[in-house]
Amino acid sequence: MNSGTFVKVANRKDITDSQMREVQVEGQNVCIANIEGKYYAINNTCSHEGGPLADGKLEGYEVECPWHQSKFDVRTGDVKAPPATKPQAIYQIKIEGDDIMIRLDSGKEEGKQLGKGAESSEYSLLLQERQAFEGTDILTLRFSKQEQDGPKRLFEYIAGQFAFFDIGNVHNDPKGPIRHFTIASSPTEDFMLISTRIRDSPYKKRLDSLPHGTVVKVRGPEGKFTLHEDYSRPAVFLSGGIGVTPFRSMIKYATDKNLPVRIIMFDSNKNKQNILYKTDFDNCTKINKNLRIIHTITDEEPTGEEWKGEKGRIDAAMLKKYLQPAEFENSIFYICGPPGMVNAMQEILDKNLQVPSERIKVEEFTGY
Repeated sequence: MNSGTFVKVANRKDITDSQMREVQVEGQNVCIANIEGKYYAINNTCSHEGGPLADGKLEGYEVECPWHQSKFDVRTGDVKAPPATKPQAIYQIKIEGDDIMIRLDSGKEEGKQLGKGAESSEYSLLLQERQAFEGTDILTLRFSKQEQDGPKRLFEYIAGQFAFFDIGNVHNDPKGPIRHFTIASSPTEDFMLISTRIRDSPYKKRLDSLPHGTVVKVRGPEGKFTLHEDYSRPAVFLSGGIGVTPFRSMIKYATDKNLPVRIIMFDSNKNKQNILYKTDFDNCTKINKNLRIIHTITDEEPTGEEWKGEKGRIDAAMLKKYLQPAEFENSIFYICGPPGMVNAMQEILDKNLQVPSERIKVEEFTGY
């Protein structure tokens, strides 16, 4: 799209009053909001930690990020509620008939600070391998890290970050044709790994049917849910289900780089079949003397299945069983999982264990 050129991104009937929709324009994700018949365009990637604004709440002229509840004015891009501090880019819209048109560079012309999504790059990456896990709805995909089209760039990222995946030919998905996934592989590995739960949506159906050799567009990296740099402080990972993906990346990286940081992970799953990356974690535990992993399952195992690990949800008693007083006082706690699990863990750390908020980092999986 040439500078100053308007391009069609949606039809008016696609975005009803008080609704939002994510669209992609020239590799950038944009949130289109309809407020009393007037349309506004704001960068969809939250300037705090990259949450998708179109998946959040719209109240009046304010959109609330679904991840950490930052709020922005869709008219100006200004921050209306923390933890975000940087404004979002906004873009000029015009209506031609029923077509919603957007000019992508207008946010720059108006002097607004671009969201993080504007700083990332788009890559064409090859799908090398796919794996479905028997007895679960989990799908794991492995991609090349090297650009397939144009310059042979490598997709570089920090352990724990995420990226947006445009897999093409996704139609009539209410959440749009693009999804973001945490990168589960470590930067030390020669491939890029993602895992997700397959759901009955056009995007997930298309993802589940991608054949080997498919080239997809990947934009990123983004996000700040990454390992702290003060290795004198232990890291305590609290994981629920598919929320373990960033922790695989961090644990593999810390192991490969022989980082002098103590890591204790509590990983909660429905049953043994749903424990993701267990072989990888077991291998890391054999090598990394600073690593300890506690798996717990929340459902009763079928008859004949033997489980010697913990049972039940992660709670204060379980944490106290495995963590020393000094670890409560000094560790950085990382929480990743569905919103219910994240909220429960935050309440336990805050009210039961008096862990200050500045030592708690959160990543929510608001939808699969």
